[in-house]
Amino acid sequence: MYSISFIIFMIQKKLDKLISAPQVPLRRVLRDLYGNAEQICLVCGPRQKLLGVVTITDIKQALMKGIDPQAPIHEVMNIKFISAPQNISNAKLTRLAALPSPYGTGPIGKIPLLDEEGSVTSLYISPKLKESPQVTVMVTGGAGYLGSIVCRMLLKKGYRVIALDKLLFGKEGIRELLKNKNFTLIEGDIADIGTLVQAVPGVDSVIHLAGIVGDPASSLNPLQTMEENHFATKVLVDICAHYQVSRFVFASSCSVYGASPDVLDETSKLNPVSLYARSKLYSEREILKAGSKEFHPVIMRFGTLYGVSPRMRFDLVVNIMTANGYFNKKVMVDGGAQWRPLVHVTDAARACIAAMEAPLSVAAGHIFNVGDTDENYRIEDIARAVTKSIPGVALDMRDTVKDRRDYRVTFSKIQKLLGFKAQYTLAKGIRELTAQMKKGHFKDWNQKKYSNYLTLKNNLEVL
Repeated sequence: MYSISFIIFMIQKKLDKLISAPQVPLRRVLRDLYGNAEQICLVCGPRQKLLGVVTITDIKQALMKGIDPQAPIHEVMNIKFISAPQNISNAKLTRLAALPSPYGTGPIGKIPLLDEEGSVTSLYISPKLKESPQVTVMVTGGAGYLGSIVCRMLLKKGYRVIALDKLLFGKEGIRELLKNKNFTLIEGDIADIGTLVQAVPGVDSVIHLAGIVGDPASSLNPLQTMEENHFATKVLVDICAHYQVSRFVFASSCSVYGASPDVLDETSKLNPVSLYARSKLYSEREILKAGSKEFHPVIMRFGTLYGVSPRMRFDLVVNIMTANGYFNKKVMVDGGAQWRPLVHVTDAARACIAAMEAPLSVAAGHIFNVGDTDENYRIEDIARAVTKSIPGVALDMRDTVKDRRDYRVTFSKIQKLLGFKAQYTLAKGIRELTAQMKKGHFKDWNQKKYSNYLTLKNNLEVL
């Protein structure tokens, strides 16, 4: 355990980052707190005389009540703060830090130390206080194929999670999370402004996964696709910016590259060949345009997802080939020469959180391809990997090409800047899928609940 004198010394070195003048706008203070990864601001007058303290929570609550983000910070600061003289004994300081906070947030934990004139000389932080106070993350599409895993990872890491989902595919993906005290489900549509206004205030970060996913599902109702994938995203961005949500991670797709003979990176020419890809590209442009000193977006272009999830899908190339191979002993391939970059759904979830947690100087405003350069495969290579893993499977090769996407992608940027490296290979993912099938799972794999296209089609027919 660190000594008190050492902790105070370390805090003194960054005290300037914690101090604000009383006339500084809320927006700027919140920006600086997020940017410096701090939770508390000391509002000081001349000669660092302490006037009040304010936390991220104080500012967020003020914004929720309708206070202008340009209002001066002194309007929301706490003037009944707890402080101590700089010459207080270690024993007394330890006891004081353990007292209940007057703000109802547990022990006091952090105490400004003042000289005889009331000027701040340092900030004491109790060693028992968590280094990173609980942060609230909203995951749109939190009950979905990727979202249900992202929510679990966030909860495991100690975050408070709000899942916003219209539950088109039911609650199966997050059912077990409903008992977790740090998990909240808001059932609603991201295209509904009222739902967004209910969900966003008080949130620190957003991981935006919701929308109509996949080319077949997106083609069913083009207007609905644009409404949910593009227009709703624009409104969500505006609301997040208003409520000073600092970090915004957006799930895009490598399908924006369309078809190309080259190995593509984040600067390559874009050639979307489907409505789904175009809707993602339009959203990317809107999100990046909204970036500012207070709003920090990150674009994640995922490769083709696969693998086991609490909300399972069998309309993805690896998953459907594996299911056909295991249950029907046959894998059909249309064309086969087209390239696809693959990424396991668990790795995709890890990448989302890595982008959210990365220093703003590293991630803000960037586009990242999400996957692994070694995991680019031709469609026929995927099929052969399935036949290799599952004995007795026949390969049915056909000349027809129903899907024109054909692209290979490099993922060196995300590895270099975020330190991200995929943990799954195609072979490992196929073994994971077949292991679940051997346990008796997914016998009904061809039911509509496992397909975005069939579920959405059924929903449209009912309406």
